[in-house]
Amino acid sequence: MEILELRQIKRTQEELYYRRKFSAEAAVSVPNSTLELPILFTIETGPLGNKEVEITFLKAPDYPLIPIKNALSQMILTMDSEGKLP
Repeated sequence: MEILELRQIKRTQEELYYRRKFSAEAAVSVPNSTLELPILFTIETGPLGNKEVEITFLKAPDYPLIPIKNALSQMILTMDSEGKLP
């Protein structure tokens, strides 16, 4: 299982400055196929600067959720630290 990319990333307005909400489409490569998964995710910055990612799948994938969520969280945090998110 590999996360290929996040496409169509759009940021939605949030009243709280320490929470950022996004919608996107994740391309995930699993054995014998590629899944296109619409997702919503939130990045919340804690008081000490730590960041937590919460991911919601709009369509349930035909693959275990935990490995996909872990890989997506790492990719999102990397993209955020590199300034690639809107």
